Amino acid sequence: MSRSPSSSADPLLARPTSAPQSPLLMDELPPLRPSLLDISPVARRMESLDALRIVCMLAIIITHVTEPYIDAVHQRNESFGPLPATILAINVMGRFGVPCFMMISFFIYWHQLYEKGRTWGELLARRLKRLVPAFVCWSAFYFLVHRRVYAMYSNRIGYTALNQFGYSIFNWRTWWGLFLGQAEYHLYYLPLIMQFLLCIPLLKLLWRKPAVSWGWILATSLAWGGLELGPVLFHPHSTGERITQILQKILDQPWAIPFLFFPLFGMMCAGQIQFRKFLAGSSTSLWVALLVGGLALHAAEAIYLSHVLPSDEMFMKRVAVYVKFGRILTAFSLFALFIRSPLMRDPFPRISHYAFGLHFMHPFVILMISLIELRYFGSSIAHFQHWAIPVLAVNLALTFCITFALCLVLGRFKKLEFLVV
Repeated sequence: MSRSPSSSADPLLARPTSAPQSPLLMDELPPLRPSLLDISPVARRMESLDALRIVCMLAIIITHVTEPYIDAVHQRNESFGPLPATILAINVMGRFGVPCFMMISFFIYWHQLYEKGRTWGELLARRLKRLVPAFVCWSAFYFLVHRRVYAMYSNRIGYTALNQFGYSIFNWRTWWGLFLGQAEYHLYYLPLIMQFLLCIPLLKLLWRKPAVSWGWILATSLAWGGLELGPVLFHPHSTGERITQILQKILDQPWAIPFLFFPLFGMMCAGQIQFRKFLAGSSTSLWVALLVGGLALHAAEAIYLSHVLPSDEMFMKRVAVYVKFGRILTAFSLFALFIRSPLMRDPFPRISHYAFGLHFMHPFVILMISLIELRYFGSSIAHFQHWAIPVLAVNLALTFCITFALCLVLGRFKKLEFLVV
């Protein structure tokens, strides 16, 4: 029995008339929401990047909460046994946070420059308008805080223990250091981002051609690897040691060039068509494996160096702070995982909204908690001894909750919002 064309037409079988469907990611099942590779970040808010900000912020807080224990072990010239090695591994594995923040920023900046059509000057003016006041205010705040701490603890036994926490207590006495973000150990990030913005003409030359981009990334990674492993691989007074010293003079400086490959990778993910196609079509399991491998490699590098390096003034920089291969691999793979994922609903919009404030406020909370512990438990609490895990867990919970509460309070005042947003 025949039916009329109008009655036989099935709307579900009709050809699509809206925007073309985004390509499926290999390991995911339809239906898919668009991934960040198919959505312009200048057209709508990026929930996936908001989720990545939350992950990075939690990792940064964990790193800074566990850092006093690592510093105390080093100050006492103790060997990194099973417990210190475990805490050291946790500490270094969380150091992907700042590189991911760099990549997030420059992924967005690429779209603002090349899709929205902003000039370099316009972008620079807009970002400096937010970054400079925040940098000045937070630097002045920590300048006054550490000056007060020094006045209170310079002649007390507890001051020695506090100094072993690794805080930059003396930096308030060097005015020039304030311009480099040395009023507190985390403030270097703001002048570094400002320098990255000034380097956009260089980034414009680097991101366009894959051979140039990956060449820069490889050369920078090898330079950091040489700086990290040079003292282990080369004998004193050898050519290798001289090369390591040259690398230290170049890389161990408060300037943008040694870290430029993180912003570069963010711009590559935004602007290189072939690389974007590779990201969208590659297996999710590949990036998960790279992420797990990067975390394990970073922990193994740090533990190995803690056992073979002499305990000198450069020890903690090479073990925990310097950019190691595991840190690079972890940051790149985690960022790739998030930008190739479908857009999601931000489960904690207020937390991601205040990620900026969490980053710059939590060291103050850690310092206040440390002062309270010193006052009521004595200087031995700085070393944690057998109570390391419970003390660190309590400090982590208190740091996050108090910091987030302070961010919410400051966020209610429009004139102070630039400090936390």
